[in-house]
Amino acid sequence: MGAPNRGFDIHGVLIVDKPKGLTSGGVVGRLKRWSKAKKVGHTGALDPMATGVLPLVFGEATKFSQYGLDANKGYLARVQLGTATDTLDADGVVVAQKAIPVIDEIILVSVLNTLMGSLMQVPPMISALKYQGQRLYKLARKGLEIERAPRAIQIFSNELIDFEADEGWLDIRVRCSKGTYIRSLAESIGQSLGTVAHLSRLRRDLAGGYSLDQASSLQTLESLKDEGTAAFATLLHSTDALLSHFPRIDLSEHQCMMLIQGQKVSGKGTGVCDIMRAYFAEASFVGLVSVDSDGGIYAKRMLSPAAAGMRCGSGFGL
Repeated sequence: MGAPNRGFDIHGVLIVDKPKGLTSGGVVGRLKRWSKAKKVGHTGALDPMATGVLPLVFGEATKFSQYGLDANKGYLARVQLGTATDTLDADGVVVAQKAIPVIDEIILVSVLNTLMGSLMQVPPMISALKYQGQRLYKLARKGLEIERAPRAIQIFSNELIDFEADEGWLDIRVRCSKGTYIRSLAESIGQSLGTVAHLSRLRRDLAGGYSLDQASSLQTLESLKDEGTAAFATLLHSTDALLSHFPRIDLSEHQCMMLIQGQKVSGKGTGVCDIMRAYFAEASFVGLVSVDSDGGIYAKRMLSPAAAGMRCGSGFGL
């Protein structure tokens, strides 16, 4: 009697528009069940209250999820002035209230401009960072407060979209580096205005080069669950879409097979580069490589032959 089928091999990146109220892990669990894929992960969690772009990686694409985590992000956020919560967002318990200051466009734009560029930001206690092997949010739920060191972040733009002076809220569009907490940014905006604040709404509209117009809703994806694995495969973006910011190198299929097998190949005439996207037949992505000062090309992270669509492989390969 043969071994039970534990799922199908599909490889690529699926962009999901995460709804409010679900964890990112919950979205992964549903898609793994609906698609019947062997392996599914994500490239950077969104809080349950947040919505928007959540790139999921299937099969061999999970090897490159870290590069999605490292990518720049974009958010549409609403900051509510006058009220602070223990989580810095709308899911928390109110812990402080303060008068809403007089605000206008000039004041708000001035404050937002001061919160741009290279900044040091203290991560919130409600975060997935670890302290002595435990997630900070788990320690926070026990009533513990751990001192956190400030971390370097980049806020490339911090644009005022709308505001309501009487109700004390402002909508902003943020473009930022990895590791930026928009909840902490909301807190900083409140402090700069002489009050307290929390994040009342958050929608990620950019992640790893993907935007909302490329995202599928959970309702759309659920409607495909009875159509089989192939229906989900048609929605996948190629694995290398996560890696478009790296330079490219084209190699022969023989060279690619050698790299996949862990062997070095010659790259005479190629400049030294720590990370490059490698392709064979000028089409199929096979993985990431590095080039040393002697022109040697080494594998850093490679797809399997099947996922790369090489002759010795089988199954879905995008």
